[in-house]
Amino acid sequence: MTSAQIIREARLKAELTQTELAARLGRDRAQLARWETGGQEPSFEHLRAVVEACGFVLKLEIAEREEEPQLDTEINTSLVQAPQQRVQALLKGLDDE
Repeated sequence: MTSAQIIREARLKAELTQTELAARLGRDRAQLARWETGGQEPSFEHLRAVVEACGFVLKLEIAEREEEPQLDTEINTSLVQAPQQRVQALLKGLDDE
């Protein structure tokens, strides 16, 4: 779930408009809209403040990642590549689709 999705879900569950939530936060509605649409990524502190202003608590959990052999192979391969090589590999992958 993205920050934008968390903000939108919290606001809608609290039955607040963007203007009402922005007022609670002491921010411009436009700023809140950018966060909610993903146009700008809020800091963790701002994300937590938004959720709390909606009357909720943002809970975090550290969990072990499920093993995905194909993804692990791709990550290990890309780690040793230069940035330009990564871009070329991604572009090649798009051409192959």
